[in-house]
Amino acid sequence: MPRHANLPFHLYVHVDNRALGPTMPAGTTRAIWHAVYARPAQIVMAHVLLETGAEWCGIPLHQLASDPKAFERDETAFGTCAGDLQPWGAMGECIEAVHMHYLEGLLTMGSGVGPGFTGRHTGIVIDWADGFSRYPQEHKPLNLVERWDGRFLLYPNNYCRFFDKHFTSEKRSDDLKHYRRGERVYWEE
Repeated sequence: MPRHANLPFHLYVHVDNRALGPTMPAGTTRAIWHAVYARPAQIVMAHVLLETGAEWCGIPLHQLASDPKAFERDETAFGTCAGDLQPWGAMGECIEAVHMHYLEGLLTMGSGVGPGFTGRHTGIVIDWADGFSRYPQEHKPLNLVERWDGRFLLYPNNYCRFFDKHFTSEKRSDDLKHYRRGERVYWEE
């Protein structure tokens, strides 16, 4: 089963040096995030090419940021915010990473029961072809969002609210409370 998936395009990131070893100097190392890795119930991990030339598999989301200052702003973030950045583990081993062109760059905010956040959608969605949920209608692809402070989030659609200034309307916000999980599963007949 493919547990590794290439991202549709690479992202330039900073890795918290504490993720690279106990003798690393304080600070960050520049990297290119180019793929993801997943096992059921484990958080999605990143494959990165470090500026030293080393290829590293197994960097968790909370140790990556687009802005090196993200790690300075929250010294406790190294081990405590993983659940905020990805609310649950991978939902299978057969992972896919796709580019949703329309979502790229859209303002995205946290909604529902998850922690609040504001950021821009990267256009990348992580999805599973197997073992993703107990029932098919619970399928939850994860949206890769760059938070306002440079941290990356993987959040399901029902924890995100997307804003397109040319289409979405604040006047319709109250309708969100009526949305429920689809109970009907459509199969090819």
